[in-house]
Amino acid sequence: MTDGQPELSVVIVAFRSRDLVLSCLRALDEHAGVAYEAIVVDDCSQDGTAEAVRERFAEATVLSKQRNEGLVAGRNSALEHVHGRYVLMLDADTEVRAGALPRLLGELQQNPKVGLVSPKLTYPDGELQLSCHRFPPFLIPILRRGPLARLNPDPRSHRRHMMSDYDHQATRPVVWTMGAAQMWRSDLVERIGRYDPRLSSYGGEDIDWCLRVWAAGLEVLYVPAAEVVHVHRKVTRRRQFSRQSWRALRDWYYIQRKHRGLRRDPRLAQANK
Repeated sequence: MTDGQPELSVVIVAFRSRDLVLSCLRALDEHAGVAYEAIVVDDCSQDGTAEAVRERFAEATVLSKQRNEGLVAGRNSALEHVHGRYVLMLDADTEVRAGALPRLLGELQQNPKVGLVSPKLTYPDGELQLSCHRFPPFLIPILRRGPLARLNPDPRSHRRHMMSDYDHQATRPVVWTMGAAQMWRSDLVERIGRYDPRLSSYGGEDIDWCLRVWAAGLEVLYVPAAEVVHVHRKVTRRRQFSRQSWRALRDWYYIQRKHRGLRRDPRLAQANK
């Protein structure tokens, strides 16, 4: 962290993830490589998260919510506390690796056409996580749930969407990236607005944010030379017919409708290859 003007504001929204948040902050402390401030939004965890962060990382800004409002509201509440020229949205279950943040910053600093950058995500055992994607197919939620999923658990359209045919070695523009680690200039909010409150915490806010970057005339860039470890706990896949799963389904089709004009945008043609 820094006592002066930070280059980067790192925002972490936490809900009942005290130990993960502490590990995330320790990794930042060890590997950030840039002047940064940490902003931790405790989403009414009631597990000692806020107290533990204040005790062990006194320079961090801790925002304690009195009721649980979800990821989107948590990120929005942190925006007014940002002081850096750049913002990194990190999930609580991530750990940055050495060199990752300077590489991401470098891409934004060198290319004004790039509006958002994301690192390669890996699981704790080092396995690659497929975190950059092509344009979201309309029927994927239906194909990936229920009887159709039992007949074909990994349809071709899903493999294409997940970019499983890409070697994940070269920096390239992509349509969207997982929200576990996304970096952008702090003035982006002036161009595209805050996170959409109509979206839930169960998926979709990251797709929407990236598509709004494209709609603003900027690009989304995947930077595999930067690495972030992501534990990745996916609630909606473990409980396919839960309330959370149905909310994620509703969000998916809200995004389809909201961004239908981008589907044939020629600027996304390279990103969608």
